[in-house]
Amino acid sequence: MATRWLTIVGGLAVAILALGTGFVLREVVEQRSLPMADRAAAVDLGAPFELVDQNGETITEAAFEGRPSLLFFGFTHCPEICPTTVYDIETWLADLDLSSEEMGAFFVTIDPERDTPEFLRDYLAPQSDRILGITGEPEKVWEMARSWKVYWQKQPVGGGDYTMDHYASVFVLDSEGRLVDLISFGEDPDIAKAKIRAALDA
Repeated sequence: MATRWLTIVGGLAVAILALGTGFVLREVVEQRSLPMADRAAAVDLGAPFELVDQNGETITEAAFEGRPSLLFFGFTHCPEICPTTVYDIETWLADLDLSSEEMGAFFVTIDPERDTPEFLRDYLAPQSDRILGITGEPEKVWEMARSWKVYWQKQPVGGGDYTMDHYASVFVLDSEGRLVDLISFGEDPDIAKAKIRAALDA
């Protein structure tokens, strides 16, 4: 009976986390009819943080400022969504001929227990020199992810191993590090690039 109750409670917790992320998505979608500056002010996400990038250097929220950025939360052991999204981000930026100085791109791991800076670098470097990996102490990483209302959940897969369920959209940030749009997983490339252009033109 106790086990069944814990299962029910756990399922409800996951549903609530996913629902909260859905509210963020709906809020952004509803703001798309507003001017870009008004949209940014309408969605307050993110918080100060101090983590480590794939090169072992300290990185803070200041990295999201000074030019627009793309922000994605994933993990290197991800079988499909994350490698596809890394490929998509690199392709969008290459098609638009954007350097990392013009458009930032960040991959924040939600599996910092396995994704060390070296592991992130080995994962990302062969795929893109535009995307910078971010990791750090687990609690600090998860605190940063929570500030963006990101959903993730560790899921055992047997043999002591695990995978991660997680939010799959890419956050589009303006030059002040504020959320202004979302690119859904599998979104039409032309629509994705239009959203990036809009952030650049804001």
